[in-house]
Amino acid sequence: MLALQGGRDVALDELMHRYKQPLFYFVTRYTRDEEVSYDIVQEAFVRVYTRAETFNPAYKFKTWLYQIALNLCRDYGRKKKLQSFISLDSWITKNGEDVSLHDIVASDENIESLIEHRQTLMILEKQIDALPHKLKTALIMFSLEGRSQEECARILGITPKTVEMRVYRARKILLKKVSEKV
Repeated sequence: MLALQGGRDVALDELMHRYKQPLFYFVTRYTRDEEVSYDIVQEAFVRVYTRAETFNPAYKFKTWLYQIALNLCRDYGRKKKLQSFISLDSWITKNGEDVSLHDIVASDENIESLIEHRQTLMILEKQIDALPHKLKTALIMFSLEGRSQEECARILGITPKTVEMRVYRARKILLKKVSEKV
């Protein structure tokens, strides 16, 4: 990043090579649209380039980049007025392990079981979409993205304890709402 601030355009290529794919996965969790995600990732790197002088080397570049991308995702959500920013196919668990819908279909599970899982998934997805944005964002970053509380806190500009509390509240709300629906 310091090389980019010093005017070396090659440094941007290096940063893009290193962070483009993980950032794309991160953004896709929010948008659920690969084309939109690609555009957001591109815009994030444009902003890195045009605002390189605002980067504070006291912080990690990755945190700064993800904050830019998260803000762009929020802007996208506001523009489209969408509340569904997350795909939950990986949230189905079987014997304590994550199982995708593809894995369920490929297994010997009967169709009733598949339908039941899909209905539960749809209920859960709707309830996550209904969460307040702050709770939903913390839940996605911590639970789905597997980020530490500290990393979530840096990206969101809050304390790790606040991340913990938001994830706790989101899970509590989801447990209540989903148990009412199922």
